[in-house]
Amino acid sequence: MRQKIDLLGYVLLLTFGCLFLSGSLSAQDNASVYVIDIRNEIGSGINAYISDGIKLAEQAGADAIVFDVDTPGGRVDSAVNIIRAIQETQIPTIAFVNRQAISAGAMISIACNQIAMTSGGTIGDSAPVNVQGQEVGEKAISYIQGTIRATAERENRNPDIAEAMVDKELVLVKLRDGQIIKLLPEEYAEREEAGEEMEILCAQGKLLTLSTRQALEYGFADAQAETLTELLAQYEIVEVAGTKMPLTEEDIMQRQREYGVSQVNRLKTLADAQVTQVRATLTDRIVFFITNPFISSLLLSLGVLGIFIEIRSPGFGVPGLLGLLCIGLFFGGHMLTRIDAGWAFLFFLLGIALIALEVFVIPGFGISGILGITMILGSVFFVFDGAYNLRTAVLWLSISVIMTSTLAILAVFLLPETPIFQRFALSTVMDAEMGYHASSTEDFQAYLGKSGTALTPLRPSGTAKIADKRVDVVTVGDFIPPNSSIRVVEVEGSKVFVEAIEDP
Repeated sequence: MRQKIDLLGYVLLLTFGCLFLSGSLSAQDNASVYVIDIRNEIGSGINAYISDGIKLAEQAGADAIVFDVDTPGGRVDSAVNIIRAIQETQIPTIAFVNRQAISAGAMISIACNQIAMTSGGTIGDSAPVNVQGQEVGEKAISYIQGTIRATAERENRNPDIAEAMVDKELVLVKLRDGQIIKLLPEEYAEREEAGEEMEILCAQGKLLTLSTRQALEYGFADAQAETLTELLAQYEIVEVAGTKMPLTEEDIMQRQREYGVSQVNRLKTLADAQVTQVRATLTDRIVFFITNPFISSLLLSLGVLGIFIEIRSPGFGVPGLLGLLCIGLFFGGHMLTRIDAGWAFLFFLLGIALIALEVFVIPGFGISGILGITMILGSVFFVFDGAYNLRTAVLWLSISVIMTSTLAILAVFLLPETPIFQRFALSTVMDAEMGYHASSTEDFQAYLGKSGTALTPLRPSGTAKIADKRVDVVTVGDFIPPNSSIRVVEVEGSKVFVEAIEDP
């Protein structure tokens, strides 16, 4: 009986052990997915955040990265850096267009292995514009056109559709056989005259923006999902000819037909994957705000203005403190975006010191002032050039100079009239009519050795009459009563030292 009980215990222990081991292996088999939000305007700040997120996923050995995209776009140079970071990682990537991927957001989405969109989503309109919202020159358009085409070709997407999102001079048409191609206006006119049947998808003069339905119909997007969970349930990580990629069941079957079943190896399903959200910290959000080109220029202008006001009113007060704070935010925010702005900050401070030297020590305006201004402008340009492309750097540096000059002029003429400034500034004029006078230029050495009479008690200072003049004097000995005879024994500047003498 006892042997039967022991045998039953061993069986139960073995069963529970197998179940526990099975659960552990099952948990280990679950895929790991990192989710990175792209929900701000594309800039150098979000560029650093995304690069850090990709590195975290690589260090954790993630199976896939999902970019949750809902952005109106932003700077093209930052988008290009993000595209390079996405293309360099070995982790499969999915762009989840969670409402809109416009301009730079579309370029980033196209760089991912797969594009999934929510219903009612949009993607496209990637033409570069300047700070006024106007389209830039042909050279910039050509650069973006080549970049977006190469990105689309890399992920086996129709490059003509991608180009139509950038160049409004193209005509995007769908041929009778279902092929979608771009045509120049004259090419389209020739084919139309020849009687070729074509459906215009995007006419000349318009930029292509696709809805979710259109993107799926034209084969530009790969799946539709309303939530992240629904998206992950559709995908598996598959190795196709030695390359890992996320694919839907339909795409897996397509690749099996193209490469053969033996070349398509299913690795993991993303359903029930362990999801890690890469959230932007408070520091990230502050950097997003500070590195906005307009905010950066405003901080720089206010910082220089505060220092300018402090130089005009000697001492260290509120304007100087606020000025240094704004300058510190400008350089510190850009340093957090991987820009080596530390030396630029030191050169900026050295430039301010040289200008102060020119104002307070060296009369006139010469080498020190010119060198100081050059160092200030050079350090600021270094930061702008590191954060943006050359054209944008020159533009925002010019805007900063104009803004600073305007604010300085307004400060000179309007600030003295404000009640706040009058509280801190001395407005009383000390003129002769109110009893004020400059220090005397009299030669006090002429009194040395002369005698006189004390007019007031000397304890030890007081007034005496010497050579028929009232003179402020100081005794070198004890108290001297009034009307006593005195003699000048020493003179130091305007100080006259006397001692008592006995009457004859």
